[in-house]
Amino acid sequence: MAIRLRLLSLILVSLFYSGCASTPTLSRSQVFEEYERISYLQRRMNEDRVNDLFDLAPVGFAAAQSKLAEAIVLGQKRNDAGVAEKVAEVDQLLDKAESDATRSKRLMREVLEARQLAIAAGADTMLKERFELLDEKLRKASTLVEKGDIEDAKKWRPEMLQGYSDVELDALKQDATENARQDIAQATESEADEYSPKTLKRALEELALSVAVLETNRTQREKAKNHALQASRLARRSVEITEMIKDFKRREYTMEEIILWYQKQISLISEPTGDELHFDQPNHEVVTALRNKLVNYTEIQQAELATRMDLQSRLEAVERENREAQARFDKIQDLFSSYEANVYRQGHNVLLELRAFNFPSGGSDIQSENFALLDKIVTAVKSFPNPDVVVSGHTDSVGGADVNQQLSQRRAETVASFLEKVGGVARNHITAIGYGESRPVANNETERGRKSNRRIEVLIINE
Repeated sequence: MAIRLRLLSLILVSLFYSGCASTPTLSRSQVFEEYERISYLQRRMNEDRVNDLFDLAPVGFAAAQSKLAEAIVLGQKRNDAGVAEKVAEVDQLLDKAESDATRSKRLMREVLEARQLAIAAGADTMLKERFELLDEKLRKASTLVEKGDIEDAKKWRPEMLQGYSDVELDALKQDATENARQDIAQATESEADEYSPKTLKRALEELALSVAVLETNRTQREKAKNHALQASRLARRSVEITEMIKDFKRREYTMEEIILWYQKQISLISEPTGDELHFDQPNHEVVTALRNKLVNYTEIQQAELATRMDLQSRLEAVERENREAQARFDKIQDLFSSYEANVYRQGHNVLLELRAFNFPSGGSDIQSENFALLDKIVTAVKSFPNPDVVVSGHTDSVGGADVNQQLSQRRAETVASFLEKVGGVARNHITAIGYGESRPVANNETERGRKSNRRIEVLIINE
């Protein structure tokens, strides 16, 4: 008994290790990472599939796929020699399959063009079974090409060419007329052929026109759809007419009651105009009067709408300009420190009250220490699309009014000249004015006040 148990244990251990030895040591994804040739062949095969080559050499690509699967299994077992052998076989099979597919593509060029047109029309989904049968014939013809039976393969072309052309046309018809057919079927079910035969007949005529357009010229899809759309409208209209007639019959309306109902409906239409319709007049005159009232009412409404839209557009433009002006002002304000200038917004204009200019006593030459400040002024001016600039010079009350007037003018001219020559601002857009001591902003009795009064102001006009 003990010997049997020992033998059984040995057998189980042997089976366990045998099973372990046959278990793959690499996953499929690891195989693609470790074996570059397998990965390359898989990518190559995927590209061939995307390029619709598989159906043009079905036997060759099927064989290549099978061999590649075997190579992957060998790769999972790390059988490098086996992988190398299978990869070489796959390479040869793919070369031949791609060559055969290219030959089939040349031979079946017109068939493949017809197939693409059918796909564009949606035949591969709307008429799936018929389309798949044609694709099966294409694979059979391609198989003959693989075998070298070119003449036999050519015999399939007329049938496939006609088949793909037929499914394309049928798909186009179905796409254009499907809703119209459903609406006409619903109209017929509601007995429109009995109660509203003329309207239903017009719907059928429009549907027939839609089909005829496509049969004459398949590129006229939009025209065909327009006819089909009109067919749908007429079919639905016939249903509404049918329901109204049935309702009149259920209520046992007399002809007089039907006319009174009709007059009430057009009275409701006339209500927005505020005018009463006079039904003591002939019907055609009532209809003409109603039409004229609605035309006048519509014109008034359109005029009011145009006025509102114009006003809204102007308000939006003002708001947009205000936002732009505020954004521009904020940007300019950030350029200057409180020591350099006070920045004020005046509508769409900006005033720079510059205090950091250090002209020599009694002089108007710009000092090098003011170049950075002048560059900021130029930046501020160029923030506007095409502004006018007014440079004004101001002094304190020391030195006499005439002297200060001349001094402030020279200083304003100096800054204006800098804006022109260095800043590139057109001179005909710059005005320089000297105000001397006539426009103080502080008390001239104190040194601090006099310093505030000695200033250059730049008004940037954007209006």
